Amino acid sequence: MRIRSLLFAIWTFSASCFSSETALTIYTEEFPPYNFLQKGKVVGVNADIVAMACEMAKIKCTFALFPWKRAMTLSLKDPKGGLVSTSRLPSRELNYQWVGPLISSPACFYKLIERDDIHISNKEELANYTVGLHKGDVYEQILRHWGFKEHINFIPFSEKFAEIRAFTEGKLDLFIASANSLKFHIQNYRLRPEQVVPAYFIDDPRLGGNYLALNKAINPEVVQKLQNAVDKIYAKAEHIPIKQLYLDTTEQILEQDLTLETRCLHQ
Repeated sequence: MRIRSLLFAIWTFSASCFSSETALTIYTEEFPPYNFLQKGKVVGVNADIVAMACEMAKIKCTFALFPWKRAMTLSLKDPKGGLVSTSRLPSRELNYQWVGPLISSPACFYKLIERDDIHISNKEELANYTVGLHKGDVYEQILRHWGFKEHINFIPFSEKFAEIRAFTEGKLDLFIASANSLKFHIQNYRLRPEQVVPAYFIDDPRLGGNYLALNKAINPEVVQKLQNAVDKIYAKAEHIPIKQLYLDTTEQILEQDLTLETRCLHQ
């Protein structure tokens, strides 16, 4: 699913009774399976969890879909704005109030299965290959922190998923995705999932998972209501049916069974 530069869609989530003290606008992007547009409505595993939390907390939440950088800018400017699905990084910590964690999965570098020449056992060896990513993406910050150089070690693309097209055209050695997002990354680029294999698992302590990030101006009591609702959703396992709508598998993998393949391919 590709997002047009001017794509804009709004879904107002209705509940029988809402708090009168505030109404929130939750900004997001086209990034399945976490949040995306389907039949004029913003859905996805995290969008649905947030919508359920809003209903439980009796807070009116409206979802607005934009390109990622625009969505982030709006969430920071709007005193009643939020942003989902947002990777929680140290560099972002003080910019928002956080609700979560939501659904996420570890990120990996992937290659074509026929690329037997690509062997990566550590971060330093990544520098021997080219990787593409979406400009402003969380992993751009990670790679810069690792000392990688733009247009030398990694190529940023302004258009969402343009790096996948460049990868399939043989212009890049690697791309970054996760087990949850992998099939959505490649399904529109004439690749089959079995043509792509993991090359390296991204293990960085600064990656804190996906959250709902709320503007600092929002009443902390509202933030706490939403956090309590998310906690209840997990405690009652109400997130499991939501995951089953969007993810192929949801069973847990034991720590001793976490190979590169299970980390990068298991949802």
